[in-house]
Amino acid sequence: MWKIIEASELVQKNLPETTRLWMLDPMKAIPHDDMVKLLKLCWEWRHDPNLVMQFGNVKAEIEFFASLVKADGWLKGDNHIHTCFTDNKRRKEQVGWKIRNSLLNVVNGKVPVCGMDWQNAYKVYTPCMLTKYKHWVAVMIDLVNCEIKVYDSMVSLIPDEILKEELTPLSITIPNLLNTIDFYEDGVYANDCSRDWWCPWPIERVDVPQQFNQGDCGMFVLKYIELLSAKIPLATCTSQNMPFFQLKLAAEILRGDAYMA
Repeated sequence: MWKIIEASELVQKNLPETTRLWMLDPMKAIPHDDMVKLLKLCWEWRHDPNLVMQFGNVKAEIEFFASLVKADGWLKGDNHIHTCFTDNKRRKEQVGWKIRNSLLNVVNGKVPVCGMDWQNAYKVYTPCMLTKYKHWVAVMIDLVNCEIKVYDSMVSLIPDEILKEELTPLSITIPNLLNTIDFYEDGVYANDCSRDWWCPWPIERVDVPQQFNQGDCGMFVLKYIELLSAKIPLATCTSQNMPFFQLKLAAEILRGDAYMA
């Protein structure tokens, strides 16, 4: 059974001409046309279970959307996360994943297509899969304070010390990567870094809204990143809202602009 969840409309704010930004409303209702297209797709799949669709570099079968629109749907595998960041995955496969060049391309803003030079950013957000625990967390790389913040929707799953151990390679790689390009020597951060940036960066888990089931971690990560990067509080990021967010994500993927510039 389908249920369209009502929500507030997007309200344009009067912002300086230099920004030309719209204030993001995470609870904006799903457009009617998008719902019609999604329902039409599900109808077609019902009559042809073998139908496969291509989103960027990711192929999706019926389970892909079924797990999104079900109220208790687990985001099966990594495909939902990969599709949201499909441009990044596609470009990396085109150039080949050579450790140094590919990572430098990310820092320089060459990949993904919607990326930007880290010299023009203060914080970098990325999803991170803790493979051993089959659990997604959001990671924020703070380029000013030279530290790593972790946004975890299920803190009871992994103790703090083990989480830090799992992410230690990242805390070592980031400063070494930035040292390779003299990030803190020549750029806007030359005098801004608040600690000895060449040392392993500290890792801290942040207090954030928690999930109340076993299947929402991927959706929580996507919403953490979306809201935090827009400087919006995480008040709407709750288990109760996840069915709406999953349905909205399905519509955005089908429309072709999920989390892309």
